[in-house]
Parts: sequence; C-alpha cells; structure tokens
Amino acid sequence: MTHIFTTKKLEKIIHKKIENSDLIDEHVLGNWNANVFYVAKKKCLLFVNSETFFSVVIPRFSMKDIDKLAALFMDSYYNQLLFEKITVDYNNILAKIGEVTFHSTNNNRKTIGVLTYNIEKLNYFKYDYPVFNASVIREMTQKLNRTPFKQLGWKTPNEEMISLLGNNK
Repeated sequence: MTHIFTTKKLEKIIHKKIENSDLIDEHVLGNWNANVFYVAKKKCLLFVNSETFFSVVIPRFSMKDIDKLAALFMDSYYNQLLFEKITVDYNNILAKIGEVTFHSTNNNRKTIGVLTYNIEKLNYFKYDYPVFNASVIREMTQKLNRTPFKQLGWKTPNEEMISLLGNNK
C-alpha cells in the first residue's frame, strides 16, 4: 500500500479521497507527498517521493478525474520512468505500488520543502516553452529529477529511484 500525503491546498480539492487513519506503515518505495500548482491556468498535481525526491506530475487534472486519481498517479509514474529511460515492467511497478491511499499532511518538512522548491522551478521552466502538453510537462519533470540534492549526498532523484527500484527486485 502506497500512502500519499497531501498539502492543505490539495486536500481542499480532493477531500473526498482523503482517508483518516492513524496507523500508517512505511512502504517499499516510501511515502509520497503531493501538492497542486497551475500551468497556463490548468490544474496540475505534483507528487514527490519522500525517499528519493523523485517527482511525478499529473498535468491538466480536473475534478471529473478524482475517482481515477490513483490510476492517474500510477500511469504518470510509470510514464515518467519510461520517459527518463528507467526500464521497469508495468506489472512489477503495479505490484510495488499496490493500493494507493491519500491522507492529510504528515508535516514532513523536508519533502514539503522539496515540493515547494520543485513548484518554483516548474514556474521558472515554463517560460522556456510556448506550448504545454504532456510531453513538455514530462520534460520539465525530468529536469527536476536530474537536479542533485544535498540531502541525497549530491545525487539526483533519478539515480536514487533507479537504486531504490533495483534494490527491491
């Protein structure tokens, strides 16, 4: 089971999907934190893995997609891995992710800081592109995943995700 902790801003949007449970176990791929941001007046969701800081974006999210949010996350995660040339089997990833649940914020300051940092970088990157589509969003996310972090020993989230997926075969 994969737990995704939402910020207060995102929680107001997807409040129907939020589960209230006090007992939360750590998952193989770690927990994820999520926030909402806007590109060209379109709502996008940003997910950051708390172990690797690997980022995934769901572009053009609308309220009619709320019931299939877990499937959208899975597809976006898998497609981001493929876009970054991290070869994995879809069924293997599906098994590792398991059921996706959404929770109120866990106040993980380090991951929330990375979320905020990534949103600011995405706002900066958007001036390089005249048109926004899924391919452009994946390219912008790839730039985020190739940014080294001191908390990761100056490794990139991309390298850390490859290592995490390799260790959990």
